[in-house]
Amino acid sequence: MKWYPCLIGLLLCLACQQRKKAEIPSWAQDGFLLDSAQTNGAPEIFRKGYILLSQRDEPGALYLLDAKGRVVWFHAVKGTGFKTAHFTENKTFLCILGSKEFKTSYGDQVLEVSLEGDTLLNLKKGQGDFTANAHHEVLLAPGNNIVMLNTVERTFDLRASGGGAADTVISDGILVLDRKGRKVWEWTVFDALDPLTDTAIASTRTDWMHANSLSFDKDGNYLVSFYNNGQIWKLDAKTGAVMWKFGRGGDFAIPDSAAFDMGHAVHRNEAGDLMLFDNGVSRSQSQTLAFRLDEAARTATPVIRTPLPAYLFNDRMGSAYMAGPDHILQCSSKKNTVMLTDKQGTPIWNLRCAFIPYRAEFIPAAVLGDF
Repeated sequence: MKWYPCLIGLLLCLACQQRKKAEIPSWAQDGFLLDSAQTNGAPEIFRKGYILLSQRDEPGALYLLDAKGRVVWFHAVKGTGFKTAHFTENKTFLCILGSKEFKTSYGDQVLEVSLEGDTLLNLKKGQGDFTANAHHEVLLAPGNNIVMLNTVERTFDLRASGGGAADTVISDGILVLDRKGRKVWEWTVFDALDPLTDTAIASTRTDWMHANSLSFDKDGNYLVSFYNNGQIWKLDAKTGAVMWKFGRGGDFAIPDSAAFDMGHAVHRNEAGDLMLFDNGVSRSQSQTLAFRLDEAARTATPVIRTPLPAYLFNDRMGSAYMAGPDHILQCSSKKNTVMLTDKQGTPIWNLRCAFIPYRAEFIPAAVLGDF
């Protein structure tokens, strides 16, 4: 892409700077291409809202775009990238940072910045109880604490499975820290599942389970998704007990027509339904799914099944968030594309990026407020 080197060069010059809406120069648009400036087919909430994107390459950058594809705010950092980012209820951006030495969604720093560009929190690995890599997700927890997915390692005798007598199994945990990096609560996959029950553990041990998203359920407990086993777990936020498993081989009856391979960006949408971006690897067809759950009866009713166009098949990463009651903002990361569709999958708005967008988060104007 001819415009990609230009974008990198400009960001290098502006590393560690941020621009408010009124100060965005014209060249900041170079990293994005809107297929059409026509937004008449989009709902009003989308036309007035914003899209949050983050760049994982160095130098990292956060972007807010409006519905016309214009950059209205950004924040850049030197020597590291934004592995993931969320807009919080406090109207701040909470992010995982990591250099190119880290895998795609892994990092060693948690940064919180305000809309004014002020650094409100900067926790680095090695501070307090922040001793393992963060990955895929960081959120604000009750009490203004920080909750993240982190890497956890344990040693096991895997000779029965064809491994060694003291092999390291790498998997995932949930870590809650206060603002000074002191541990408030933690949970690990090893608390709930024995890797020795996995007959393929000798080959899967370097990335066992692969948790890829974390969110709060409507009752304050955790929802965590795993790429490798195609499941979503609900965890008690106090005890760490697994309350249920949803997906492949899980506790809920799911119609075959709505089965999913791997889920990303799992969350409860505004209607209270469990929503996810399904990579659809076995079918080479990515889609957005939402389910109305009866947790007592362990049944799941599909209420949204929205396929992406076949040419936007996305086997890794990706996201899907509602943009109003009838439209969905879907991110095909591997195709550098963010698309607004209706629930039937009809494309309405299409944005191409110079970098791989891990997610595209929709922020209504009413939530963002006047900035």
